[in-house]
Order: sequence, then C-alpha cells, then structure tokens
Amino acid sequence: MRVRVISFGTNWWAACSHDLSDPMCFRRRAAWFNSAGLKQGRRLRFCLVFPGQIRFNRTSGFNPEFPLRSVGKAFHCSGPNVLHGRRIFVLCCGWRCRSDCFLVTINERMHGPISFASRAWISDGVQPISVSLRGRRYEAMVLMTSKDWIDTGLGDGLSEKIAGVWCLKLHAREDSHEVLQGIYCHLG
Repeated sequence: MRVRVISFGTNWWAACSHDLSDPMCFRRRAAWFNSAGLKQGRRLRFCLVFPGQIRFNRTSGFNPEFPLRSVGKAFHCSGPNVLHGRRIFVLCCGWRCRSDCFLVTINERMHGPISFASRAWISDGVQPISVSLRGRRYEAMVLMTSKDWIDTGLGDGLSEKIAGVWCLKLHAREDSHEVLQGIYCHLG
C-alpha cells in the first residue's frame, strides 16, 4: 500500500548501529520513529492508550533533520506489523504517485474533543496507529482513505482534494453553533 503523509505525531526518536567505531554509525543503519505524544511545557508525556509507531528506514528518502519535507510525499508500506504489542508501519522509498491512504495526526486544539470510549469516532476503514490521551487532551495518528471520516466535537473530518491539494477538511455539524469550515493542512 502507498501512504501519503499529511502530518506527523509529536514524538520522534532514532535507532542506530551499535558499532560506534564506524564514523557513519548514525546514518548507515539508522531508523527513525514517530508516534503520538502530548507536550506539556518542555516535557513530552507518553500517555499511550493505543501504542503504535511509524518507522522510516535510511533507504526511504526521509531526512530526520527536515521531517516536514516528507509532508505530502507518498511512501510504500507493507502494512501493519506487530512487535511487542505495538503496531509498526514501516515506510520505505518515497514515491510521487497516487496514494492508497493518508497518514493524519489530529489533536484536541485543532479538531475538538473525541469520544474514544465509543467506536463510532471513526469510520470502519480508519486504522489508528498511535493514540495518546490524558484527560481531555489527545493526539491520534491514523491511516485513512479518501472515503473515511473522523467524528470530533466540532464536526466530521473528511479527506478531500481541494484545488488539486489533499487536505483534511472539518465540516461543522448542523446542531453546532459554530460556523467552522476549517482546513487542517495543505499539501503542495
């Protein structure tokens, strides 16, 4: 499957070769990981209710010094793997082609509250990767197709193509007093 990155989670870390005598040990066999996390001041809180992560290998074309350059790119993914109870999606080789699904990160500040106790907060096709939850605050990384939706307190988030650009658009509910037609992010 091909996954187009729309946004990343907050938590980043790396793994490298154990051979520290190699001058290229931090690049040759490196892998970079991303998952959901909650920032409180300078601290990063790990309140994972759904542990999972995405992994970028060295050969994927991902540059850890400039992660936002990967936003909008499509990567090949073999599907979810389970390791020590965590779902891992390994993203390889950046592609400039049509994508099967989108990697989207949502949070309470931009999208409103979500009732995680109910399974009805996402459509059947949405695959949660990593969800971090503490009180009313949350960050959720999900894979979704263009036909899927996410139900938040402000409305339904649908992936749409607007003027040739993929984005997650938030449609306000009719019973809501807010006139919100916000666009989460644009891809160039």
